[in-house]
Amino acid sequence: MDKAEVDIYQKTRHPDTWKWVDKKTTNSFSIEKKKIHIGHKVALVLSLTAEIGVERITNVFEADTIYFIRADRQDVDCIRSLEDLSDFWHKYQIVCDDAKNVEKAKEICVFPAMPVSAAFEVGRRYMPKVYPKLRIYDDSNGFVDTNIIIGEE
Repeated sequence: MDKAEVDIYQKTRHPDTWKWVDKKTTNSFSIEKKKIHIGHKVALVLSLTAEIGVERITNVFEADTIYFIRADRQDVDCIRSLEDLSDFWHKYQIVCDDAKNVEKAKEICVFPAMPVSAAFEVGRRYMPKVYPKLRIYDDSNGFVDTNIIIGEE
């Protein structure tokens, strides 16, 4: 839950530090929604550190709707400030709300390429009675359903 007060940081490679490198926004994040079929099966592609092609998702999951959150600058240092993390989080909330309220999804299958701070925020701020369940897919020479489900049955 996000009710606990915590300080979150992102490891950057250039410079090599766990401190926030900048105080202002250094990147921006965009949302794209692709409707493939009529139905409630939803995938969320988090292309923050690298681009994830649609065919990589459709090879393992028959999505009716695919949401993409993309960083304008995709690399391992795509989040360099607390403002960047906040911008990502707000885009993520918009997608979760739309998936629940418009697509009527009970579960969101997540395909991530993202830094640790963003992944931590997704888990830390998850609200089981508000958002659909999350099923996380991991990339291991192709995406694999890891059967990690967050939420209530």
